[in-house]
Amino acid sequence: MLELWDEMMGLERRMDDLFRTYLGPRARITFPAFREGLRRPFVPATDVFARKGDLVVRLELPGVDPKKDVKVTVDDGVLVIKGERESTEEIEDEDFYRMESCYGSFERDVPIPEGVKEKDIKAGYANGVLEIVMPGAAKPAVEPHEAKEIPIHTAAKAA
Repeated sequence: MLELWDEMMGLERRMDDLFRTYLGPRARITFPAFREGLRRPFVPATDVFARKGDLVVRLELPGVDPKKDVKVTVDDGVLVIKGERESTEEIEDEDFYRMESCYGSFERDVPIPEGVKEKDIKAGYANGVLEIVMPGAAKPAVEPHEAKEIPIHTAAKAA
């Protein structure tokens, strides 16, 4: 259990670094804590991308009722998506041959870029996918530049 937790914490740190690189210093993505032994928590697949100048946050939420089980808020410049995917069927653990479905609470935090007005943020849900659009928030891509190699000088060995 401890090794799995260490892996999740390492993944969270790498994701934080990635989000900070592309979305700024306040970027953070959170993972729910384990509550039920070794069962995996529900961590919805999340994409953050630019589309026609807008910043889009897309979460895969199959089996989730967006009206009842999902809440999208803005808190101190951060888009907060909270929710829960509940199991609809009670099956005892010993009756499982394989369990790959995940259930439980989740939370995703995405910093809102400067200049985005809260009232302009729109959210829609269709076919198990929640899509949140922040109009005009996508930053233009940075032009790649060529790396310059720095020669390494070594000292001559004394005889």
